[in-house]
Amino acid sequence: MAKIPSSKFPRKSATQFVLLWVKPEKSVDLNGVQIFDDDKGAFVTKQPQKMSEIIKEMSERLLRHPDAVHSSEAAHVALMFANFAWNETVGLGHAREGYRSAWEIIEAENPEMWSEFKSNDIDAMIDELVQYKKTHYPDDKRRILTCGIPDGNVRVEWLPAAASGVDSKWEMQLYGMVRTGQREKAINFLRETRRLSRNEAAKQVKKIAADFGIG
Repeated sequence: MAKIPSSKFPRKSATQFVLLWVKPEKSVDLNGVQIFDDDKGAFVTKQPQKMSEIIKEMSERLLRHPDAVHSSEAAHVALMFANFAWNETVGLGHAREGYRSAWEIIEAENPEMWSEFKSNDIDAMIDELVQYKKTHYPDDKRRILTCGIPDGNVRVEWLPAAASGVDSKWEMQLYGMVRTGQREKAINFLRETRRLSRNEAAKQVKKIAADFGIG
């Protein structure tokens, strides 16, 4: 967890601006896939640099004055773009236009937030962070599952690189549904994509939810 002084990022409840914007609960192991919470440590022999610190570092590169006081809206959007950029580099990219509604919700709360950024060219800013990640963290294949700023702290929950033969986007989509409480949707997703019976799919979803601590 990367602590952000409240003088820089106001203590404001995190706006729901990404698909998976939730407060991490704990580190768990989902059928052999490790979930890492910066607050709790990780099941790894050598712990990598905290993802929350990296994402905070990347987000601050987009701000005109990184050390100045920033609005909650600007802080959240900068973090959002860092999240998008990171996942793009590990094969989880989506059409950027599809993200527009997420930042437009925040923009509506504070249209002046863009003055805090060094540019208003969103694609260029994300491209910059994509290149930054490739340059400084080329071998880091972790995938961001959740990201937010609850109580002024940047928190990131991530999955390691997908195991061989596993569809990374499929896996992230399934865990995302469960993590955000969309259990019925997750059950239907498993039935449609893995041809499981409803009972089998429900058991898998229940196991994942229990491992997340939200059973």
